[in-house]
Amino acid sequence: MIIRNFIESDRETLRNIYLVSRKQTFTWFDTSGYTLADFDKDTQGEQIMVADKEGAVIGFVSCWQPDDFIHHLFVHPAYISHGVGKALLNAAVAALNKPVTLKCLTRNEYALAFYRSHGWQIEEKGEGKPGDYFLMSYS
Repeated sequence: MIIRNFIESDRETLRNIYLVSRKQTFTWFDTSGYTLADFDKDTQGEQIMVADKEGAVIGFVSCWQPDDFIHHLFVHPAYISHGVGKALLNAAVAALNKPVTLKCLTRNEYALAFYRSHGWQIEEKGEGKPGDYFLMSYS
């Protein structure tokens, strides 16, 4: 597996990963309004890196570089717990200036445990759309 920069031919696969992953993860939301086009809107202007396994895109991380902020990290459900998220997270941290921050929804217990296991610290709890979140940092 390699982590590389996004190329336009990745877009359709990433749209699908983003849609499927959010529908499977965010079970406490009404996800019926989620669409493939959400990926384009939600990552506009961000640096996107993809996990590529033998030519197949299996996950991505998107970052808002001006704030050293990781906005999205999603892995295709078939590749959860295979080191893909860790590789994407490490690549994002390496591409940004420390401290790096991200928001993790408080109800997303799997993601929260993942980030904490990789040395991320909760800085504060916030309220927002689409739900309450923890602002986390990595130095």
